[in-house]
Order: sequence, then C-alpha cells, then structure tokens
Amino acid sequence: MGDRSDSTLNRRSFLRTGAAGTVAYYVGSNLPADAFEAPTTMPAPTAGADRPVNLGIIGSGNQGQADLAQMVKVKGVKVLGVCALSPPHLQKGLEIAGKDAKPSSDYRQLLDNKQIEAVMVCTPLSLHAPIVLAALDAGKHVFTEKTMAYDIESCKQIVRAQQRTGKHVQVGHQRRYSPTYHHAREFLMKKNYAGKVLAIRAQWNEWRPWRRAVPDQYKAKFQRLLEWRLYNEYSKGLMTELASHQMDVVNWFLGTTPTAVIGFGGNDYFKDGREVEDNVHLVYEYPGGVRVFYQSITWNSFDGFSEQFFGDEATLMTTTGATDDKGLFYREARAKELDFEKFATKEKHGTKNAIVLDAEKTNKTDKRGRDEGVALASSGTSKNDYFLEFEDFVDCVRTGKKPFSDAVVGLQTAATVLRGKEAIEKGTRITFSPSDFTA
Repeated sequence: MGDRSDSTLNRRSFLRTGAAGTVAYYVGSNLPADAFEAPTTMPAPTAGADRPVNLGIIGSGNQGQADLAQMVKVKGVKVLGVCALSPPHLQKGLEIAGKDAKPSSDYRQLLDNKQIEAVMVCTPLSLHAPIVLAALDAGKHVFTEKTMAYDIESCKQIVRAQQRTGKHVQVGHQRRYSPTYHHAREFLMKKNYAGKVLAIRAQWNEWRPWRRAVPDQYKAKFQRLLEWRLYNEYSKGLMTELASHQMDVVNWFLGTTPTAVIGFGGNDYFKDGREVEDNVHLVYEYPGGVRVFYQSITWNSFDGFSEQFFGDEATLMTTTGATDDKGLFYREARAKELDFEKFATKEKHGTKNAIVLDAEKTNKTDKRGRDEGVALASSGTSKNDYFLEFEDFVDCVRTGKKPFSDAVVGLQTAATVLRGKEAIEKGTRITFSPSDFTA
C-alpha cells in the first residue's frame, strides 16, 4: 500500500508527466512542490438518512453541467463551490448550483473549504488522478467521472488513497445503477435463461465529432483544452470515453476480468488535426473461452449502442436511450419456452420476437443487496441512471456505506480499456497480468 511519503513521491512523478501542463491551467503556472499535500482532514460524517450534504464540483463543462443538474435534485444536497477555467462554463455551473455556490478557478481553493465534504471531479481525464488524490487527502469523498484515471498506476494510487483515508470514491459507471441492467444481469447470470454464454458483442456507433463551439475571445486559451478528448495529452480517446461504459458492463456481468486483447483502430474519417482514433475494433478474451467483440465508430450511428450476450439458449441485448434503458431477450427457436413468456411484453424486430425486460414489474435483489422480494425503482424519466448513481453517492456519504461502483471497480474497468488502447497503438496482442487489476 505504501506510506504517505511514497504516495507523495508517486503523485509528484505523475504530475511531472502527462498531467502537469493541464493541472497548471487549473492552479496557475507556478506550482509549489507541495501543491497537492493534504490540508487537515475532516471528521467522519454523522450518519443520518436525511442530513444535508455540502458538495463542490471541479470541472463544470458539458459533462459536469449534466452531472450537476442531476446532483442538485438529490434531497438535501447543497452545492457550495464550483471550479472551472472557462468563464462561460463557470457561469453555467454557478447557475445550476444555486445561490450558495462560490466560484473558483483554482481547485485547491475549493478543497480548502472545510464545509465541503464531497466533491465531483468532471475534468479532462488527465486531471482525474491528481485532483482525486488531492481531494482524498483533503478529507473529501469523491465522485469522479469515468474513466477513473489516465493510466493504470494512477488508478492504483487512487485505490490505495481510498483505503488509506477511509473516504469514498465513486466512479461514474452509471449503468451499474440501472434497474434494467440489474434485471438483465439476473436473467443472464443468476437465472441462466440464455444458457452458456461464450460470445459477447458491444458497440457504440454515433456521429460524435467532439468539436466544441468556443467563443472567439476564448479560443486561443481554451479551444484545445475544451476539446480535450481529441488529444493524447489529455485523453485516451474512444476506449476511455465510450468503451469504458460497456466493458465495465461486461466485467460486471461476467464477474471477472479479461485475460488478453487485440485491437485495431485509426483516425480515418476526421482529418482535422485530432490525435485519437475515430474508430476502434477489438477482441477481448475472458476465462472459460468467452470472447468479446467491441466496436466504436464516430461517423456512423447505425444500430446505436448496445451490449449483446449470445448464449446457446438465447441472446440478451441491453440498450441505452436518452431517458430509459431497455433489455431485450431473444430465445433460440429450438430452446424450451420459459414459464413466464406468455405473460411477458413482446416486441417484433424483423422476423424475431423479443421479450422486453421490465425491471419495474420484477421483484429481485437490488444494487444494495436487500432481500428477495424488494422491487427495483423504475428506470423511467423520474429517476434515470445518472440520478440513481448520485442518489447512491450521497447516501454513501451520509451513512458510510460502500459505493456500488467504487475505486476497485474503477481500476478494473480502467485496466481493461487502457490495455485495449495499448493493443491498438502497438498493433499486437496484449496479455493481462493479474496485477493489472489489483492495487
């Protein structure tokens, strides 16, 4: 796990590499050597289901604004600080946060506020690790957007810091909070309705140029940073921005991590100066002969995004929409009809009939492991997956419960997609080491 001096040394080493330049944007160009050392840690929160929770957000760009708009709907949440570099983003974040929020362009100033007990980190990927580590050392609980960090070693540092400080880290894999995905996992893994699953296909096809409209007066200073997903110094491209969601689902459903990966990709459509791939295609190997075929393209949206689990009895497909998730179950013609099929809602897709998974009508164990017979919440617009993940984060801050998608999950998913990115870059098959997934 390493002592405090080891953690500090590793953090400074990280800051001297890819993240250093971006951190300077947030805190100024002259960083002192101890810029990320801990202020006095806060006392442990008082347990209580309804007590107020004071939050701050670091990074109120497009994703940060969307996250904050959901977070402020959680009962009892008060936002006391908003940190952003771009003046328009800072102003928009303050509008969403409400009257109690104070502005800042230096995240250390926000972390020094002893009234703030939890922070949201919604910055470019390369900034996640230094800010999350600083927040934990400052005694804050942390929600960080996925992917957890820019490299595997930084993810391990976050896991160790979570363990050392006793503070919560929740990573933004919101599908883990979807009632429909929990329902689908029960169908697939607990009830074995699909039979033996040996092939999985996941894709995210969408028109997604990731270019931003930046006002002329801010282009020179902020254009590249606001379009950070396109540049290697800030981002790992499609693997960390899109594939991480879906490979997290695969790891979760299978209950294991991959053993090898081979991948291909390129910047073949957008000839606009971006550095990351605009298409990726990978094959992952998992224990037991399971193979996962993953594709993401940014210049064609056919078939959208889904995960498909192919068993010898049926195929289960999960899809994600703007306001709702849907699970579809296609039984093989030769497979025995299931007892509940005559009562199920069905949809016609071409020549095939699909059973629609309905989490609202099915009693099951929910994400908190309560007893059988407790129904999951609806996955409709009243409580979408983002709201559910933030509601759970606040509940963990209040009560001390472990986040469902914590730093260990974050490490496992990050290692999965970062090794995939490595396989694309090197053009070779990469074998995972067990140490990739442990801190």
